[in-house]
Amino acid sequence: MYLSSERRFLPGMGVEVRDPRWLAAVPGAELVVGLDDVGRCAADGYRVTVLIDLVPDNVTSLRTMAAEAVGAGARKVRVRPHGLDRVTLVHAAVELNRVAEDDAVEVQFDVTSAALLRADPQAFVRVDPLVVLADGTVVPICTGLERYALGRLGDLSELLRAWNPAPVRDLCRAALARALADTGPLVSWYEHLTRPAAEPPAGC
Repeated sequence: MYLSSERRFLPGMGVEVRDPRWLAAVPGAELVVGLDDVGRCAADGYRVTVLIDLVPDNVTSLRTMAAEAVGAGARKVRVRPHGLDRVTLVHAAVELNRVAEDDAVEVQFDVTSAALLRADPQAFVRVDPLVVLADGTVVPICTGLERYALGRLGDLSELLRAWNPAPVRDLCRAALARALADTGPLVSWYEHLTRPAAEPPAGC
């Protein structure tokens, strides 16, 4: 679901890093890597969250990918859907419940419910977590929002002081309007954010 890391670097601000070398610079951050990097990071002693991008072509392999990640040492399985229809989102949610039970592993499905969007829309107008990409670029919320990057990681506190988060909140409000028009029971919130962020800026 739409969750921030419980480990905090700044008050109320979750941080994810996509390469373990940034963990020293951001104490308490969550290490989130792709399936190919799980074994290496786990062998080095890190608590690893694997991020699986779920697309129409690999939906039938979800259980296999999750099992591979757990076998390689992932302590948490996180799945982010891209381009899935409403029925497939529900099926994936059911399958991930089985993964959590069968593998005794923490599972996070990066969707939210339409009911929650309607009940508490302001909870989605936010700029966290912060994500430190492999090259040190810091972006708000998730990959795909590089247009809204704070800069390169040095002193995260300095980056935050110089950053204007208003455009990200505007993006969230626009995404919220589109998401509320979605009639399915589950909503791929990150897709509603990243799709317009990938479009050329107005006037280009």
